[in-house]
Amino acid sequence: MIGIKELRESQKSEMFKLIAWVGSQSRLAKSLGVERQVVAGWVRRGRVSASAAIKIEQLTDGLFTKEALRPDVVCWEI
Repeated sequence: MIGIKELRESQKSEMFKLIAWVGSQSRLAKSLGVERQVVAGWVRRGRVSASAAIKIEQLTDGLFTKEALRPDVVCWEI
């Protein structure tokens, strides 16, 4: 079982890998159709939103999965 500290570090690490892959927070925001301040908020919190994780998985053709970006979400069904 993964602890809270490890979970947070995993989310943060995956988010920073994504930003590095995209090139910048601004480019990530533009590709998702959100303001750069939204992405800056994710950086402050150390994780992307669950809804953004779904979009990111689609935009990256699964290179960054929603489960890797948000391992704390237990149900993705609506």
